[in-house]
Amino acid sequence: MRDYKVRFHLGRGSHYMHWQVKDAHSVKYYDPKLYQLELGNCKLVSRPSASRKVFEAGVKDVCGWIECENYWVLNMERHIPIPTDNMERLFYNPIIDPRWRRDSDNGEFSWDNRCFSSLLTDNNRVYILQENECLV
Repeated sequence: MRDYKVRFHLGRGSHYMHWQVKDAHSVKYYDPKLYQLELGNCKLVSRPSASRKVFEAGVKDVCGWIECENYWVLNMERHIPIPTDNMERLFYNPIIDPRWRRDSDNGEFSWDNRCFSSLLTDNNRVYILQENECLV
């Protein structure tokens, strides 16, 4: 079971442009300039009807996130960040495309509901750390 929902928070306020991690009991925010998140046993989630509205009409709404079973926080002030130079990037921007995408496919495929063993954040981006199929 995936207990956490992770997304890049674009709502107004003190946590604007921070990573938001939600579980059933709490919400935490991480400044991407200070923290890297490693997400374990992940699934890319998109709400098709909401993402289509954003794509077609520019209506802002929360429509995509990552569900994960666990996560680890790396404080980049105390530790060297994990380099992402050789990792493939995933991205979700429903203004451009209402689906999850990967750098390598030029938007030819939808990656919605795909699973990954582990993902890594770097600033406001998400990278594939380990691609093997995740556990159910």
